[in-house]
Amino acid sequence: MRVPAAEAPIVSRARTRAAEVLSDDPLVLEHSARTARRAAVLSHHIPGSQATDVVAAAWLHDIGYAPHLRRTGFHPLDGALFLMGEDWPERIVRLVAHHSLAALEAPFYGVGHHLGVIEVVTGIDADILVSADLAAGVGDPTPTIEERLEAMRLTAGQVSLVPDDVREVRYAGLRAAHARIESLI
Repeated sequence: MRVPAAEAPIVSRARTRAAEVLSDDPLVLEHSARTARRAAVLSHHIPGSQATDVVAAAWLHDIGYAPHLRRTGFHPLDGALFLMGEDWPERIVRLVAHHSLAALEAPFYGVGHHLGVIEVVTGIDADILVSADLAAGVGDPTPTIEERLEAMRLTAGQVSLVPDDVREVRYAGLRAAHARIESLI
């Protein structure tokens, strides 16, 4: 009998580590929990998923936001570097490093070359993580995918390192990944 991904030892370790690292940021921790729950549901219903990897990565995908882990200022890379230092499985590190098409924005943070040495995970598990992340907003009711993308855009007066056209290409890629997953369930 297959152990549900949410009960696998690596997922339990990820849940515990996320809770420790994000203890000072309950909103990011709640978002990570929602992302992991959604990833568990999706990976259970979609053949070909390596469920334990994607659910563990879902728990850990935003740990790079924790101030004490900040090394580069680019949260996907900061999270991945932390996980490397703790000897997490390579595939989980790769999913965290490249979650939500991070490579598109990394060059504008001056870390494209650093992120580039971590191999990208493509395919169903990367798409599940994108879809779960987009569907797991914070608040009640949970925001729609378009509301999440709108929230990711800058409000008036904010300045971004990433040009608008690059961000829009990323958002289109996120929508496409989500649509691929939705077509499978």
